[in-house]
Amino acid sequence: MTTGWCRRVVLLSVPFVLLVSATAQDTQRVEVFGGYSLLHDDQFLPNAANFSGWDASTTVFLNRWLGATAGFSGHYGSDTFTFPASQYTTPATYGNSASVYTFLFGPHFTYHRSRYAPFAQALFGVHHTRESETLLIPETCILPVTCTGPPAGSTGSGAETKFAMAIGGGLDIDLGHGISLRPVQAEYLLQRECCDVEVRQGVFHSYGFNDNAFRYSAGIVFHFGPHLGKN
Repeated sequence: MTTGWCRRVVLLSVPFVLLVSATAQDTQRVEVFGGYSLLHDDQFLPNAANFSGWDASTTVFLNRWLGATAGFSGHYGSDTFTFPASQYTTPATYGNSASVYTFLFGPHFTYHRSRYAPFAQALFGVHHTRESETLLIPETCILPVTCTGPPAGSTGSGAETKFAMAIGGGLDIDLGHGISLRPVQAEYLLQRECCDVEVRQGVFHSYGFNDNAFRYSAGIVFHFGPHLGKN
């Protein structure tokens, strides 16, 4: 009886071991990711908080689980804002647009197991933000008041480059032939901004502040280079 059960366990275990061995991910030296990205940030536009764009990164692995990542992203948004009318003027409407780019570097940790590879990363660097405003409908004065202002089509813009960091993780699913699907990469994104203004004892003071945002990305990962072995 004991011998028969041992033989059955061995026979049942062989296919399982072969399946695990066949599906275990073979880590390669370099992976390149690219895909769609959504940034949720209410700092840059009056009436819009979601910015669509792209996210791309390259990771070089030092061993099967630790690598160094360089990440780059770009997000874009636009909206319109109507400045309320006053007792003596009609409303004025502005068209606003903003673009946000990040350039980040840092450690990347991946746990390769079977077809699935959850990962975490902490990236640090800078963000470059550019904002512009166009006067679509100028305000007009209501008689008997008269006034002059900028004409329709007048524009203004500004840009800044400040510190940024992204902390988060995601999941890769091996599709075979050196390609993986990344259905989710979710990150907390901190961007240093300038400037808020505060009045203290009749004196204006300006200071920087932290902008807290959320970034979601999804796309395809390509694997290249020497094989580092299977987990």
